[in-house]
This record gives sequence, C-alpha cells and structure tokens, in this order.
Amino acid sequence: MHLQGLSLSHFRNYASLSLACDLQTNVFIGSNGQGKTNLLEAVYYLCVARSCREAQDRDLVRMGADHFLIQGQGRSAEGREVEVQIRYARPTGKKVFVNESPRRNLSDLYGILAAVVISPDDRRLVQGSPGSRRRFLDIAISQSNAAYLSALQEYRRVVRQRNEALRAYQERPGKTEGLEVWNAPLVALGSRIMRKRVEVVEDLKEEASRIHAAVSDDNECLEIDYAPSFEYEALADVEQAFEEALDRAAPRERVRCMTEVGPHRDDLSIRMNGVSLQAFGSQGQHKTAATALKLAEARFLWHRLQAPPLLLLDDIFAEIDAARTGRLMEMVPAYGQTFITTAKESDIGDYRRGITRFRVHGGAVTPYD
Repeated sequence: MHLQGLSLSHFRNYASLSLACDLQTNVFIGSNGQGKTNLLEAVYYLCVARSCREAQDRDLVRMGADHFLIQGQGRSAEGREVEVQIRYARPTGKKVFVNESPRRNLSDLYGILAAVVISPDDRRLVQGSPGSRRRFLDIAISQSNAAYLSALQEYRRVVRQRNEALRAYQERPGKTEGLEVWNAPLVALGSRIMRKRVEVVEDLKEEASRIHAAVSDDNECLEIDYAPSFEYEALADVEQAFEEALDRAAPRERVRCMTEVGPHRDDLSIRMNGVSLQAFGSQGQHKTAATALKLAEARFLWHRLQAPPLLLLDDIFAEIDAARTGRLMEMVPAYGQTFITTAKESDIGDYRRGITRFRVHGGAVTPYD
C-alpha cells in the first residue's frame, strides 16, 4: 500500500498543491503554522474521510473558499492501482469517488487505503477521556473490518433512539413499551462490538508492550487491558451480563435519561509498571506509551490488510528525549511508506539517508535543497 501522488485544492491553508510522494520516507520541514500538519491531515482524510484532528469538514475549507478537494493516486491494500478523490462543498456536503466511481457510503472507502497518525495530540490516549481511547479502538478496527463499522454505526443509532425513549418515559412515567423495544438490539449489537474490541486489545497489548520496551530500552513495562462498563465472567456470557447490568442501571437511567452501560461507556486501562498512567507518569512516558499503542495499531492493520498502512508522524521529536527518538526512528523503515513532519532539519540527525525531504512554507511545498 502506498501513495504516489497527492493533490489538494482549497484544503486548510493550501490553495493548490500537487505532490509526488517518495514510496518510502517523506520528511516535511518547516516552522510552525506553515502547513506541515495539514498535509498529514489531508493524507489521513484520503483514507478514512475524516479529520485526524476531529475537525468538522466545514473547518477544513480554506478561508474565502466554499469547497475543498483531496485527490490521491497509489496502490491499494489489495495491490491494485487506485485513485481516490474526496470533494466537500458547503451546500452539498461530502462526496467520495474511487477510480471515478462514486461511493454511496463512506464506509466503502475503508480498507482501500489505511493510515495511522502519531502526533502530540496522542497524549489524549493516556490523559484524555475514555472517549479518546474508544475512538482509537474503533478507528483501528473499522479500517480493517467493514462489518464492525456497520455494527458500530447501528449501535450508535440504537443508543440515540433508546435515550429518546428514556426522555419520553420521564415525561410519561409508567409507559415502558417504547423503551424496552430498544434493549434487545442494544444488547445484541453491543455484545458484538465488545467481543471484537476485546479480541483486538489482546492483539494490541502484546505488540504495544514489545514496542514500548524497545523504545524505553526495557526500563518500563506497559500493560493494557479492556475495561468494560459492567463485569462479566466470560465473553460467552456477555449478553446475559449486559441484560443484568441494564436492569441494575434502570432506575438511574430513567432519572438521567441516558443509557449508562454498554460499549459506548467502556475504556482502556493503561498502566506502567503496574501503576495507572492516567493518574501518574511524565509527559515523556505518556507520549511513549501512546506512540507504542499507535505503532501496535499499524502492525495490527498490516496483519489484517496484508499490507502496511501509511504511517504519519507529526512532530514526533517533541516531548521524547533523544535516546527514545533514536530508537523510534530506527523502527520507522520497517513500517512501509512514512510521512514525517519536523520543525528543524537537525531533528532528523543521522536518519537523512534514504529519505526525500520537502520544505513547507506558507502553504507551499518545495524540494529541500
């Protein structure tokens, strides 16, 4: 899987851009605010039709324009030549084309190209809310499993409908028919999602621990586990445990008008040497743990898609000491095509050989002399 060419029109601070990509390592060098991260965001958007920075589509349109266009040519996970084009216009919304053929559902795009982005924002994986960690899991799985994405979308719809039924119950106490009809699909879909997440976390935890040990020079032990919103003895019994948890939560839910148990309330437990990283740990430890998780995601996608995803490294030299950065950079060539941003050429250090460098300034990208 690789991206040979990238074209942008009215995306973020790029009025127009046409870029030929190195099939191995691309490094974009420039001071802050020039558009380096915007480039990686465009590559990521080309893979999943959403911003890696959780920005709304309307906020990606260049100031003064009413639309943006992202287009890329390359080779898909299946080894086929592919052209992906995504257009967004404020009046008409988003449209996706693969080899000039329109895709009705955005989920049809997933798995053609895949990407993993590592950025300073990854601290939220450790320091942020459970929603950040659920989002990480859901995107990792969805990029390689269309059935999971469909189940997740339907589950979210069921949660919204059930919450509406809870609000209706509060207005008309005693009338539970509209509420109970949503319990069965909530349990069925939620249990499928939880089983898949647990399966994937088991894959990720071993790889993340191995990567983390290599980056930290075996000085720290990273531990990761799935943390459900209700207890169960075995995955085979999760439906029954889910139903019982709903029964116990019913009084609270009817007061708060919110569905309080299910995979939309689950979390990841992240520990370092047996101690919760959410509560303790330095900025560098948080960043190293998040980076190990993201590289484990890349390995997971590589295994599932039988091709390495695009690896997008945004300002990885910040907040990690030189020794850890060096060990991380030594791993990069093993991950397929890579896109890296940095503020200074000196950050690259001894890793300049075998890479293509670009200068980024004011929304323009030129070869680095």
